[in-house]
Amino acid sequence: MLKFHAVLLCASSVFAAPVPARPASLDDAEKARRLQLAFKAEPGPQTASRVRAMALSLGPKAVPGLITVMKDATFPEKNRWHATMLLGQIMGKKSAPFIARFSEHPAWMMRVASLKALAALGMREYHAVYARALRDSSLIVRVQALDNITRMDIRELAPNVWGMMYDQTNYSGDAGKRQRTSIVRSVIRTVGALKYEKARAPMARLIQKPRYADLAEDLDFSLEKITGKVSPQGTEAQRAFWAKTVASR
Repeated sequence: MLKFHAVLLCASSVFAAPVPARPASLDDAEKARRLQLAFKAEPGPQTASRVRAMALSLGPKAVPGLITVMKDATFPEKNRWHATMLLGQIMGKKSAPFIARFSEHPAWMMRVASLKALAALGMREYHAVYARALRDSSLIVRVQALDNITRMDIRELAPNVWGMMYDQTNYSGDAGKRQRTSIVRSVIRTVGALKYEKARAPMARLIQKPRYADLAEDLDFSLEKITGKVSPQGTEAQRAFWAKTVASR
């Protein structure tokens, strides 16, 4: 009997022992504060992964912090880029008007981030933003604008894209000795992807000229897209084909 009471006493002492308190979960305000601190870290894959996880866990409550990062030049630019993309991901098309404002930001990386975020959101209607970006001082921004227009098939801007062929900022060197930059290839292919009919004859003339031989593949690609015809193999055969095809219209 004494032994039984001893067992009961032992059992009661176990159940009476205080349960260790669980650490209190961070409230949203503290999570938001920590998110902003995370954006101060050295840019890189780990930082990008961390801020993404933190922002998505907060959802819309991350928005004020993301906007602060986008606006504040004391944050690393690559991290501000990620903040822009995350804002679009969390808020969707509602964020487009605000993100579009950054297409005129002084930093080229933020202008590119703005364009990429708008493309991810499928914002076709921002024609004025994309048209302006085609004339941006940064080559990288102009390339991104071409990508937006191609991906979203914005045919209304085909004349603006074709106009880049005559924009001297897309060439380098002194007058009379100017060289085409790599973006010219992208311009030609974008015009073809948009099926810009008015470029048919000029492109057919360009492909005939030896000094445009380096662009022959791109010109042929676009002429096929515009006309719906398939040219033969070989530059000389293609020249003859397009001279005949365009002249016969």
